[in-house]
Amino acid sequence: MSRFQMPPRVAPSPAASEPGHQNAAARLRSSREAQARLLAERRGEAVRGEEDAGKGEGQEPSAAPHNALEAKREGTDPEGGEGTTGPAAVLQAQDGETQKEKVTRKEKLVVMFRLAATVEQRIASLPGTQGVSKDYVLRALAKEGRAVLSRLALREELTGLIQLAREFRKLGATEKTVGEAMTVYVRQEIIAAMHAALEDPWIIEPRAAVVGAFLAAIVTRLIEARRAG
Repeated sequence: MSRFQMPPRVAPSPAASEPGHQNAAARLRSSREAQARLLAERRGEAVRGEEDAGKGEGQEPSAAPHNALEAKREGTDPEGGEGTTGPAAVLQAQDGETQKEKVTRKEKLVVMFRLAATVEQRIASLPGTQGVSKDYVLRALAKEGRAVLSRLALREELTGLIQLAREFRKLGATEKTVGEAMTVYVRQEIIAAMHAALEDPWIIEPRAAVVGAFLAAIVTRLIEARRAG
């Protein structure tokens, strides 16, 4: 029995005999548990934050929007191509459209439709004119001539009309028919080519007179074609 020793007696807690001490001990344990739980939650959030940081390592979240904004301001494509939304690109596009409009724009002119008196006399011999007045045939020819004049788009199309227009310009007032005012639409580059063809490259002569000469040449050619057919 001497080999065994009795364990020392554990003294009872002072809180066991005093209710006030029991409440203090309970509050202490509750506070420690709350602190431990709060610490565990903080540690868990820290671990999740490190995991998220590890997944997004090497990426710059704000770099792409910043670069896209800078690219938009500079008018370039953030993917490496040339942009089309920058101010310079917009101005270039507008300039291209303006140049295109200048090339295809038609000028509205009021010209006097007149023919050589000798050409007017040939109208009576045109096929299909029996039973209609000469004025009616002239209006039909003028309408067709205006359509041809409006379709002219190349300088080369004036080649067959230049000589007739020059001859018409040389005629005196008594050698021409009484004119009738009408509206025509002609491309600006064609008007410039007409002036050059009639040896007026500085466009000193009235445009209506020059275009009227070519309208007379067109109608003269139509009359010759119908007589030949």
